Amino acid sequence: MRAVPADEPMRQLCPGGPSGLLGTGASGRLWALSLAGGAPRRLADGIDPSTPTATGHGRIAARMADAGLWVWEDTAGGRGNTFVLPSAGLSVHAGLLVLPAAVLAVVHAGARPADPHGHRVARFEPKPAGGWREVARSKDAVLPDARPVQVDLDDRGDGGHIAVLAGPDSGRYDHGVLGDAIEATRVLWLERHGLDVLRELNMPPPHVFEDIAPRPVVLPGAQGARGLLTVRSGPEGGQLALVTADPARRHGMRLSALGDTVGGYHRWLAPTTDGRHLVAVHTPHIGGVLHVYQPEGERLTRRRLQGNVSTHRIGAREIDLAAWLQGLLTLPSQNGRQLRLFNPAADWTELPAVALPGRAILTATVRDAASLAVLLDGGEVVMVDMSSRTASRGFPPLAGAVSPAR
Repeated sequence: MRAVPADEPMRQLCPGGPSGLLGTGASGRLWALSLAGGAPRRLADGIDPSTPTATGHGRIAARMADAGLWVWEDTAGGRGNTFVLPSAGLSVHAGLLVLPAAVLAVVHAGARPADPHGHRVARFEPKPAGGWREVARSKDAVLPDARPVQVDLDDRGDGGHIAVLAGPDSGRYDHGVLGDAIEATRVLWLERHGLDVLRELNMPPPHVFEDIAPRPVVLPGAQGARGLLTVRSGPEGGQLALVTADPARRHGMRLSALGDTVGGYHRWLAPTTDGRHLVAVHTPHIGGVLHVYQPEGERLTRRRLQGNVSTHRIGAREIDLAAWLQGLLTLPSQNGRQLRLFNPAADWTELPAVALPGRAILTATVRDAASLAVLLDGGEVVMVDMSSRTASRGFPPLAGAVSPAR
């Protein structure tokens, strides 16, 4: 383990950028953090430290403190060009998604950014003469803090389209464990260019999707089609849910498999996946018990592994502090001061834990360096080298993976 030099406390981490790891400081400065122990490089000022940054395809995208869109594009020599669209209206806390030819973001559509029903997904593209512009916007309301993901639900082989949690509702389920009391009642799959609805699933009362970012997973027995792992919550508490395209309805999705509830009203579970394994931490705020799930028809059957783990802090929008790297599942202990490691290739054998000098509040996998970056509660960043964990060697890559499309 080694400390990462920084000129101020960090509030966000993101893998990628010119150094391999980005950090957003408490002041709103965006830094390229050195993995080799060198001085950090400042890339921008005025970045919103409460909203995650996104990277991909030689770009960095971030929300500015004034709700503008900030984009950095790599150039020869790694210095980069910077573009700002100050009128973008990006939603605080929401995710950005970088595609090869565009950036997707959640924007507030009206004069009142706090209106939970006033948020949409927008597509931004570079202008021929320089700069960026909005070129498309979804018609349906999405969660204000939604995290859009790209997924191929129909096995089209075209790189996939955009899944997002939608239908915001503030009265159906008043748990508020993820930062606010607004929960999703729909899942939308949007065409990535025009953002029209390709497929959708509406959740009838009294249930909601208690989540902000569905997780793409490979379907059992499928060659290339994916599903979405999420959480359905209601009067009996939360349960793991697998959402897939509905073969009987051209524009529909369905709940194809459900796990048992976790034990009562306002009890929640935090999913995590590497795209193949279905895992969840039950009640991560009160004991935290790790379970692995297996699809069996319309059921997700579960097996208890270990207690004393947690992948979420109550009230936080970072809903998955687990990391999958070098074939291991790595996640914090209940108090956040250890990293616990499990090897799925060896029937989930636990390896020796790694002690941390503070409580983990964010993690970021730095794949080229075979390292895990951990943000501690004081704003410090440490790197944990995973290359020596030889028990994880030979873990196969995600089957049928495809490159993101434009």
